Amino acid sequence: MHQTPTQTDSIAPLVKISIALPAFLFAWVNQYKSHKHLAGLKKYSLPDQGLFRHLVCAHYTCECLLYLSIAVAAAPDGQWCNRTLLCALVFVSVNLGVTAAGTRKWYVDKFGAAAVAGKWNMIPFIF
Repeated sequence: MHQTPTQTDSIAPLVKISIALPAFLFAWVNQYKSHKHLAGLKKYSLPDQGLFRHLVCAHYTCECLLYLSIAVAAAPDGQWCNRTLLCALVFVSVNLGVTAAGTRKWYVDKFGAAAVAGKWNMIPFIF
């Protein structure tokens, strides 16, 4: 028996997309800006523009936000996240997190602790 969709059936996907799309666009634009900034730096210099003012590895933050936004957008009915993509997000976050910690250590060794003081490695308020 075929049921007609109700108004509440169409609200949840719209809410998920209205959250996921702006997050994706924010991450996409800022990841591009971060990579452009990194590509324009003199060799072995400290990034200091855009999200790099607050994050050691801003481009990694954007990468994780891209995965999260796709996981929300691709969530099946009745769920807020796609579990497979959420697993991919965890995998990417752990791998990039290890690299971000190494990057922070390298910056401290090269430029001193003051260069990264007050900056999060990758995920604001968490890491």
